[in-house]
Amino acid sequence: MERLHDACGVVGIYAQENIDVRNSLVLALTALQHRGQESAGIAVYDGEGKIVQRIGMGKVHEVFPDMGAGLPTTYCGIGHVRYSTSGVSCIKNAGPFIVSLKYSPYDPIAVAHNGNLVNGSYLHEQLPQEFLRSTTDSEAIALMLLYADGLTLRERMISIIPQLFGAYSLVILAEGRLYAIRDPWGMRPLCLGRIGENWIVASESCAMDCTGATFVRHVEPGELVTVDEYGMHSERLVQFPRQTLCVFEYIYFCDATSQLNGKYVYSVRESMGRELARQQPVDADLVTPVPDSSVPAARGYAAVSGIPYEQAIIKNRYSDRSFIKPNQLLRRQEVERKFQLISSKIRGKRLVVVDDSIVRGHTMKHLVVELYAQGAKEVHVRSSAPPLRHPCYFGIDIPQEAELIAARRSTQEVADYLGVDSLGYLSLPGLSRALNTAKESSTIDNSAIGFLHSNFCYGCMEKQGWPFKPPDAVKMQQPFVPLIVVMQ
Repeated sequence: MERLHDACGVVGIYAQENIDVRNSLVLALTALQHRGQESAGIAVYDGEGKIVQRIGMGKVHEVFPDMGAGLPTTYCGIGHVRYSTSGVSCIKNAGPFIVSLKYSPYDPIAVAHNGNLVNGSYLHEQLPQEFLRSTTDSEAIALMLLYADGLTLRERMISIIPQLFGAYSLVILAEGRLYAIRDPWGMRPLCLGRIGENWIVASESCAMDCTGATFVRHVEPGELVTVDEYGMHSERLVQFPRQTLCVFEYIYFCDATSQLNGKYVYSVRESMGRELARQQPVDADLVTPVPDSSVPAARGYAAVSGIPYEQAIIKNRYSDRSFIKPNQLLRRQEVERKFQLISSKIRGKRLVVVDDSIVRGHTMKHLVVELYAQGAKEVHVRSSAPPLRHPCYFGIDIPQEAELIAARRSTQEVADYLGVDSLGYLSLPGLSRALNTAKESSTIDNSAIGFLHSNFCYGCMEKQGWPFKPPDAVKMQQPFVPLIVVMQ
């Protein structure tokens, strides 16, 4: 409801046969619109090998009403939709970023970035300030690639990886090629697909579906993908023992139609709802989701509990995500017109309201007031995510622990604040079982957290869930030995 949000969606396409790359980039960005709604941009190679860019504030259809026709016909390009977690929301921070240095021996490069660097401020301070035009990690990474040692972008990428702490999935135009790289922790998703003989990389597989591409696989953590006239080449530059995909990719960030690690997001969210029903049962007349991302979990809850499922809460199709709004006043205004309630399904009913997570609690509190005003007899809120207690340092927009309603309150205290008859969260072991889908049990087995700890970042729920310590304990350099493994 008052959703978490991460920073951006990215796409890159290299065409070896005749397709309209510009049109396909716009379609892919539209499919990734849920990952960022503040700005959109595309950078492409023109007929002379130069990089040409169009960026704008707003949604994809607003920035590209001509489906990219105003850009040069191209064989290769990248695209970006942005939500600001690093740097303010303004045109100078919109991506992709094109950087070049007057006296650099290297060609200009364009970078689109999804993620957040823990040490981004430190990296900015180390760069010549006269070359910085924005306050984003994306531009810092791009400039580092121009300054780093190495004759090729691949060599320079190997050179800067030890200095990048945090989440980054990158698509890059350089040297007439398309590059893609995912951070060694694998915090943000990045996938690879084909459109005939053409290659596409994108934040999610839903971008493949709308462009007619076939999903091939996910880019591995620490993997560099290079696409040029000779095809696709891949190598694993570095490998860490623990892989830590952000657990909220499954809970909320990803489109329900996308797949991650061989599992469809919709199915995993249903499993979360089933686990939630086992752990947090209640006598009620109706299960209803807070649309839209909570629909699978609510269906799972209804299936296990035996309580009928109905959509008593309808999302206003013309409203935006309230959490995306840059300040509390705009968020409150958005909430007031975000949902429409079906009184006939609410009046006199005991409701189980299933949401994917509870962040600040303001929106849920407002919704609960409206449900009672429509005649609800009881309201029982269930969250298919565990309580959020800590800020995120890797690209989710929770800058202060004090903003999280569950950080310093018990479950009953949160329930009292929301004004509900009861409140229940999915446990960490239950979340782990839903993600693993290896077993289903009504008991809370704490050993189940092992799967979660080995495969995901869940530091916003429990501090041991971080892949490394928060920024005050992070060293800015670490020993680094590239692991060069060819992966086709």
